[in-house]
Amino acid sequence: MKINFIYDDDVTVNELFDLMDRTEKAVGDRFPARNVFHRNLRNEESEAKTLKNTIAVTARNNDCLLIGYLRILTDGAYIFYILDVMVDPDERGSGIGSKLVELAVAECEKGGFIKIFLTALPGKEDFYAKFGYPSTSCSPLAAACAGCHRTGDRGAGR
Repeated sequence: MKINFIYDDDVTVNELFDLMDRTEKAVGDRFPARNVFHRNLRNEESEAKTLKNTIAVTARNNDCLLIGYLRILTDGAYIFYILDVMVDPDERGSGIGSKLVELAVAECEKGGFIKIFLTALPGKEDFYAKFGYPSTSCSPLAAACAGCHRTGDRGAGR
């Protein structure tokens, strides 16, 4: 199966909700998707706003089904924040998550950046470390995460 990776993809609310619903069916996750993505708290109107105001990095199969998703929140110049990284449970372990992060970081580096932030679930720090994200301590308000960031000289450094 060929997988297409797309930066700044047009994702519909229904596509994103469908992927979230599939991730919620995964068994054995240390942190169940329902507790991570809070699908039950999201609604179509608000989700449409987030899709309009963020950059979607996606993985789609031959049938254009959304099987991987990553959202970037940015000021459009210097600061990028990666969040909502999700991969269809049936596709996990195939490198989709890594390729989504690689594409997102490469595009941020093209435009130049000062910082790229992300929040990782506990236990996922090693996954992000291979992309140059050192683990940093969390604030008391974000006790269930490991904050990570990269700094760069207009995209030249890690």
